[in-house]
Amino acid sequence: MNRNGPAGKRVTRRNLSPSALVLGLFLASLLGLGVLAPAPATAQLTSPGLTTAPPPRVRVFLDCQARNCDSDHFRTEIPWVNWVRDRADADLHVIFTSTSVGGGGNQYTFDFIGLRSMAAMTDRLTYTSAGSDVRTELMDGLTRAFSLGLVRYAVESGQGNNFDLRFLGSPTAEIVEGNGDGEAGEEFFDPWNSWTFRFGLSGNMDIQERRSEQRVNPSLSANRVTDEWKLDFSLWSNIRRQRIELADGREIRNDTDSWRVSGLVVRSLTDHVSVGFDTSARNAITQNQRNRMTLRPAVEWNYFPYAMANRRQFIAHYGVGVEYSDYYESTIFGSTEETLPTHRFAFQYRVREAWGNAGVGFDSSQYLHDASLYSFGLNGEVSYRISRGLDLNLSADASRVNDQIHVAASSYSDEDILLGRVNLPTGYRYQASVGVGYRWGSALTNVVNNRFPGSVR
Repeated sequence: MNRNGPAGKRVTRRNLSPSALVLGLFLASLLGLGVLAPAPATAQLTSPGLTTAPPPRVRVFLDCQARNCDSDHFRTEIPWVNWVRDRADADLHVIFTSTSVGGGGNQYTFDFIGLRSMAAMTDRLTYTSAGSDVRTELMDGLTRAFSLGLVRYAVESGQGNNFDLRFLGSPTAEIVEGNGDGEAGEEFFDPWNSWTFRFGLSGNMDIQERRSEQRVNPSLSANRVTDEWKLDFSLWSNIRRQRIELADGREIRNDTDSWRVSGLVVRSLTDHVSVGFDTSARNAITQNQRNRMTLRPAVEWNYFPYAMANRRQFIAHYGVGVEYSDYYESTIFGSTEETLPTHRFAFQYRVREAWGNAGVGFDSSQYLHDASLYSFGLNGEVSYRISRGLDLNLSADASRVNDQIHVAASSYSDEDILLGRVNLPTGYRYQASVGVGYRWGSALTNVVNNRFPGSVR
């Protein structure tokens, strides 16, 4: 038997030393972890006939900051990603925000922020709901928009073979020329010219053996929202009847009727500047005002374009106008009726980022006939993700109040104070809150279990 190999050359067997074996295993581990692997290529699809290990699902951290953010619904209807509790475990951070639009609807924005190997991938999708949408229609639309945004990242992770593509439009649709404004598509005729109207009537009652309360709330509103104009008019009323029986058998009745009419007109000048005015009329029993009417033209500037308002705002607002008051009782200044000039300045900064959200604001107002009658306040809040699972929430506001000219000269009864019929005079208001939370355990939140809901326990 020839042991010398081809052409008579001797083949020798070399045993690996322990140190070389350890080094080889270490390098293989680094390759397996992707430390020494080359930069990821573009997303690839493979034949279903090829047998390969299933690719990992995208790990998604949903940052809910919008109306109607039902995370249980999303986790149930979008099962092809892994939902994680903490941003530190995620491949994709999704910030979900909303803002009101014309017709009583909302515009919802999904900001997709790639992390780790997807750090260079960012995207944004919006979905606009109609004011007439029922909850099923709203959630179906949001889920469809959310899913479309997630597909790109799922394909990047290697899940492309698990998707099928369907086009629900007409394949024979004609191409329509532009309408002359640089936009494709046939112009839609709106007989209402962007106006929407709403009438509402609600009521509730709470009746017990020794106390009862009934409320009726009619309302009417009309608004028109376009890129150039924002018009909003509303009427609201609250009719309240309350009865309380005391321990000694005495009965206290607290019947109050309140109403409010308001109007707002805003004209867009640029992406950063708007002008307009707001006006209102109301009664305010707790503030001794039988009738109170205001008219205040104003100008507003936003450092960021208004289109970015969901994520960033830095607004300065100034208005000057007049205020008319007709009082139930003579005030501490001896007035039963007066018309006074006022002005108001306010600014606010709001930001929503991957680390959390924060904001600070300042507002001040003053009666121009007497500079000593003023008020101002400062407020701020922050929600910050300190580290994996650790969150910090802070909020505070403080106000200096020196403009309560509506205070009645007569003293208040204990009954008025306890029933909330009056606002007690004060020179300041302070409020603060702090909260910290820490989560640990499983990183995944894929499973939704709807048994024993809180509504039946």
